[in-house]
Order: sequence, then structure tokens, then C-alpha cells
Amino acid sequence: MKGVKERRINVIFSKIKGVYISEHKGHKELSSMTPYGEYLNPEYVYIPLVEQDTVCEALVNVGDKVKLGQLIAMKKGRFSSPIHASVSGEVVAIDTKMWHSSGRMVPTIQIKNDFLETKVESIKENNVSELTSEQIIEKIRDCGIVGLGGSGFPAYVKYMGNCPIDTVIINAVECEPYISDNYTIMKNQMDELISGIKFIMRAVDAHKAFLAIKKNKVELIKKMQPYFDAEPDINMFFVKDEYPAGWEKYLVQRIVKKTYNNLPSEVGAVVNNAATALAIYRAVTYNMPLVEKMITISGRGLKNPQNVYVKIGTKLNDIIKSMGGYTDDLGEAYFIAGGPMTGKSIPFDSMVVNRALTSVIVMPKLIDDTVYSCLGCGKCVENCPAFLSPVQIKNALDAGDKELLKEYHAEKCMQCGLCSYICPSRIELTESVAKAKALLLKR
Repeated sequence: MKGVKERRINVIFSKIKGVYISEHKGHKELSSMTPYGEYLNPEYVYIPLVEQDTVCEALVNVGDKVKLGQLIAMKKGRFSSPIHASVSGEVVAIDTKMWHSSGRMVPTIQIKNDFLETKVESIKENNVSELTSEQIIEKIRDCGIVGLGGSGFPAYVKYMGNCPIDTVIINAVECEPYISDNYTIMKNQMDELISGIKFIMRAVDAHKAFLAIKKNKVELIKKMQPYFDAEPDINMFFVKDEYPAGWEKYLVQRIVKKTYNNLPSEVGAVVNNAATALAIYRAVTYNMPLVEKMITISGRGLKNPQNVYVKIGTKLNDIIKSMGGYTDDLGEAYFIAGGPMTGKSIPFDSMVVNRALTSVIVMPKLIDDTVYSCLGCGKCVENCPAFLSPVQIKNALDAGDKELLKEYHAEKCMQCGLCSYICPSRIELTESVAKAKALLLKR
């Protein structure tokens, strides 16, 4: 039976490939070359009551006075997660509808900021040296730490599996264009980041960790090297400058030298985003819930693109105003929540920051958005990191052939956006494959 299990895990090793996106098209310099900013004093915050398509239960009422870090809502279900107030003040409304990074309006808890930053009593420094792995996981859970690479998945769940974990992988690749919040964290908060990595290692009893970063970040790597020299069990791992080098399976294949079917834990690995490790440091050290985060707000439509520390629940237009606003000649624009490759276009800039949001890109609308007929060039197939045929999946979806969708394994799509990016006919393949995937998973 042992041999059978190993064959299931170590499936035919087709090494995931990537596509080079030039610095000219990547535009990371817009936000990474300027100091990060802060916008931590919004008049109101709007805490979303929807996470990962799950409706959350409000635990406060209109008129309640709340403190920063106070439990105000709970995501229910199999992987529950608490949600906390990001400011102190008064609850003035519940179910206020606001735009969300999912592309739709969702109910929120609206809190009027009293600007006192009165913290809940549980926020205090811990004696971290005495914490057990179970206590570390408990603090991560109770502080509502979720994956900050865009998934929003409760972090504690990754540490509670039955598979033994030997390797912690910190994903700081940031392979999408424009996004640079992890770069900024590594540049400015390496002490805290290293501590967060060590807490994750203790939580899962792992003996080694790797921080994955693009090898072209020469100056940053040189600056970080002393931190790794002092930590023999934590090393940097360099990846090519290609997309999607930050995909979880891509990293696991290269670092662990194995592949897996469903979860990295099958091959003894756990993967977290660098921003998540920083949030874990704060949770374990100070019992600090996830109430603020750094996001990239960039694009040619802004006067001063940059990375900004913001309160969860802050409106995007308030943040942009604090940064200097839009370019004078912007006109109509796209507001892309989550990155240009994998994000969603939002119709209005009144969207609020939720826990999983990584970035917002503001781009002038293209003059020529014509979609042409498929050329049959095969580029979408050639470049798909999941080894799918996006155009055939789209055709099967258009034909309503669910059995063919199953045969084409549409459920394996990672929704990286590469097929749409690479398509010379500008066919929106990613959206079609995502719909096919959702259809199969629903079945």
C-alpha cells in the first residue's frame, strides 16, 4: 500500500513552465521605488460580511461602541475565522452595501472612527519563548490571520493537517505585474518577517524554511543576506523572472523536488505569503488581530503610485485621495482589484479594502478593445502552466458540453490569466475557463 500512496503523490512530474513578462510591461517600479505610505485615519470603515463567498455573522449591533481589535463578526462554516474592528468607534450601520474585490456589492459593518485607537485589552506582548505549537496556532486562529497573497484562506488550517511538515516556504515572488507590497515588506521589516517565519516553523514543527524571491532582485537580496546568515535553518530560494513563478505548485516543485495532487502538505510542505508571515508575527507576539495591511495601489492612472498601509474596511477613493489623486487626463479608467492578471475589474472606486485584497491597479481604458476570432495559434495551450487547453475548454463551455469540460479537466485551472494575456486575438479565455471550473466544482 505504501507504494500505491507514493505513486498517487508523485504523479508524472511535468515541470511547470512560465512566461517572461518584461520590466517594461511589469511596471513594478511605479510603486516599489518610492517609500511606502500610510492611511490609517479614515472617518469610516466598512468591514465586509462576506469572505470566500461565505456570508459572515455580525456579532455587534447598531449603536455599539467597539475597540480596535474587538471581535465583531465570524465567518462560519468548516473553516471558521473571526473578524475584528480595525478602528475604535461606534457601529452606525449593519448591512451597508459596498463594492468588494469579488466584483459585487456585499453587506458591511459600518464603524465611525473616534480616532482614539482604543485597543481591546487582549492586545499585549506575550512571552513567546514559552508558547507551544498548539498555542501559536490558537493565536493565529483567534487573531483572524488569513492568506494575504489573495486567497483569504484561514492560515491556521494549513498547520492542523495530518501530514508531517518538514519544509516551510514563504512566497515572496510577486510574479504579477505592478504588485510590490511583499518587496516593500522585505525591504523595511525583515526582523519581524524572520520572526514570523520562525513562528510558522514552530507551529508545524518544520526544520527548515525557504523564502522564495526572484533572482533579479539583486539589491534587496544583498540587503537581506545578513538576516539569513544569522538563521542557518532559513534560506533564500531564487526563481526565474517569469510568470506564474509565484504559483504554489510551481514553488513546491522546485524547492521540494516533488509534486502533489491537492495540497503541499502531501509532500511535507506548507506555503505562506510573506505578508501573512508578518501578520503572524504580530498575532503571536502581541495578540494583534488582522486589522491593517499593506496593499499596492498603482497604475498609469495615479499621480503617485505606492504601497500603502491601510485599515481593513477603508474605501479605495479615500486612500487614493490621500496619495494625491488621479492623473489630470485620466478620463475613463479600469479599477482592477487583485492584480492585472488574476484580478477583477470593479466599476467604481468606492470599493473597500478586505483582508485578502493585495492591490488595486488604476489604468486608462484602452481605445482598441476589439476581440478577434481565434487564430488557432495554440499559444494558450503552449503557455498554460496547468497543461490545459483553454480555447477548447471555452468552446466546450459555449456548447454547453459538461462531459467534455470534465474530460478537459477545467477544474485544474489556477486562473492565472496567462491564456488571456498571451492570446493575440484578445479572447477572454480566463473568464471562460473560470466559469467552466466553477460549473464542474458545483457539480
